[in-house]
Amino acid sequence: MRLVTITLPPLLRDIITALVRDHAPVSILTQFTSRRAAVRLALLAPDVVIVGLRLGESDAIGRKYLAQIPAAKIVAISSDGRNAFVHQAPSRRTVLRGVSPQALVDALVDSKPQA
Repeated sequence: MRLVTITLPPLLRDIITALVRDHAPVSILTQFTSRRAAVRLALLAPDVVIVGLRLGESDAIGRKYLAQIPAAKIVAISSDGRNAFVHQAPSRRTVLRGVSPQALVDALVDSKPQA
């Protein structure tokens, strides 16, 4: 799995990466600390993008990144880490409220585009 993180707190990023590595090989392509830097996202062609949402921010940013890389899975994590929003083409959005570590891993590991 080719993974990119955007504005995800380092502790949360490390926890998620460790959980996923137990279930699938992971290659972290880059870790953007700024949304501005993410304009290069399409060039990286990741399988999964994990976005840390700001306090009070909606997961609409997931649709924006999905438009840039439609073959990827975009996962937006709420600022408190309790909820995740999974965006996939074509226009599929899954809400994981009170997401458990296992549910998040399940959502991330099944990241290969469907043929």
